[in-house]
Amino acid sequence: MHPFLSLAVLGISAGAVSILPSFQKHPLQSKFSRRTFAHRGLFDHLSRPENSLAAFGAAVEHGYGIELDLQMTADGKIVVFHDESLQRMCSTPLKIEQSTFAELQKHPLLNSDQTIPLFSEVLQLVDGKVPLIVEIKSTEHYEPLCLKVYDLLRRYPGDYCVESMNPMMMGWFAKNAPQVMRGQLATRFREKSAAMVPAAALSNMMFNFLSKPNFIAYDHKYADSNHVFQLLKSLGAMTVGWTIREQNYQDAIGKYDAIIFEGFLPPVRY
Repeated sequence: MHPFLSLAVLGISAGAVSILPSFQKHPLQSKFSRRTFAHRGLFDHLSRPENSLAAFGAAVEHGYGIELDLQMTADGKIVVFHDESLQRMCSTPLKIEQSTFAELQKHPLLNSDQTIPLFSEVLQLVDGKVPLIVEIKSTEHYEPLCLKVYDLLRRYPGDYCVESMNPMMMGWFAKNAPQVMRGQLATRFREKSAAMVPAAALSNMMFNFLSKPNFIAYDHKYADSNHVFQLLKSLGAMTVGWTIREQNYQDAIGKYDAIIFEGFLPPVRY
């Protein structure tokens, strides 16, 4: 074989191996399959802002699973919040990682009576009543964040899984807490990440060899056109679709093992 052809075959083989998730069925998979998960809780932009205790309480009342987002404050507290800054939700440019929890409490969510909650408060509220999809937001110093999150979760009696767009964070769980069900989040990335990783590599989940995810959670808008996602699905990988709206619900339930929804009230199971 020509040396260049040998190199090409080696490169293709390495690429194929790199995208493979863990095909071993996790014991909790049945608890998450064919379930609907409320995106950032069952929020309404009024009295129940996203990622608030009120939104999580409403999701529990309806029996929905919950998807939520975690970050760490400047004083090491694990809080539930999506954005890097408070601008969209609280009309202030404060950043989560640069603020103490006490500082964050001074700013209500969307002028409601709700404030950014501690993850421990959410766990106490949910108390195992519904399963949780816990997204850990990507950060440069991810190890302390992963450790604190796991320290809270390992004492929690309910069903949960973790996911992240950062494969190194899921790799941390694969190494340090392999029994935890973990997922690789992905979308059509358009720019390089903070670690200067090419967008195509992240979009096509080329780092699954690090995280060995138990499921793949892909952006519904791009899932049909992503050949790697379709390949992994055909090979038997568990899939989660996000974020599903009412108009694409019927299409989504035929494509994913679980869905993360927003803006309507689907059945708890499908």
